[in-house]
Amino acid sequence: MAEADGVFREEFARLNVCRSGNLVTDTVRLSTSGASASHKDRTFIMQLKFDWLIVLENLRRGIMVTDVTLEGPAGPRIIYVNRAWLKMTGYDRGELAGKTPRILQGKHTDRAVVSGLKQKLLNREQFHGQTWNYRKNGEPFLMNWYCYAIYGDRPKPIYYVAEQEDVTEIESLRMKQRLMINPHDADAQAFFAVLKDWKPRKQVA
Repeated sequence: MAEADGVFREEFARLNVCRSGNLVTDTVRLSTSGASASHKDRTFIMQLKFDWLIVLENLRRGIMVTDVTLEGPAGPRIIYVNRAWLKMTGYDRGELAGKTPRILQGKHTDRAVVSGLKQKLLNREQFHGQTWNYRKNGEPFLMNWYCYAIYGDRPKPIYYVAEQEDVTEIESLRMKQRLMINPHDADAQAFFAVLKDWKPRKQVA
C-alpha cells in the first residue's frame, strides 16, 4: 500500500472482524508482557487485522471510518477510507488528515438527510439514506449509504462506519424512464437540473 496509508493505518489497525462480519475492536488485550494472550494469539490477531485491511482496500463499495465526535465543526474526524472511496471522490489519503465527511457536502446536499444521519447515530440506530455529494473537483454525484456504530468492550460507540456507493448512473436511468412517462415529473427534472448545473462549469474549465 502507498505510504500515505500510514495516516490512517495506525488507528484503523485497532479494528478487527467478529462473528457477524461487523468491524469491532479487538477483545483480546495485547499487553507488552504478554499476560493477556500468548505470542501465537497475538501473531494470529495481528495477521487477521492485516488480512481484513486488505479485504477492505479491495471492496468495490466505498468505506469510511470516523471517530464518534458528532458535535462541532471538528467532528466526526475521518480515520480511514478505502481505495474505492478515494476513486469515487477523487481525494488522496494525504488530503484527509483531520477532515470530516462534510468535505463531500455542497449546494444540493439535503440537510434533512444529514440531520437524520446524526439523529440516527445519537439514537444508536443504523442510518440509510441518499443525497447529493460532491467530488473533489466539484462534480455532484448521488450517494447512497449506510452508517452504523462500532462498539467495543464498553456499551458505547468507538467508531462510525459508512458504506458508500455512487448511484448517479442507476438513478439517471430511473429518472429518464419517469420522464418518458411524465415529462413534467418534478423529481426527475430536479435530478437532471443538478447534473446540468455542473456541466457548463465543466466545459468552461
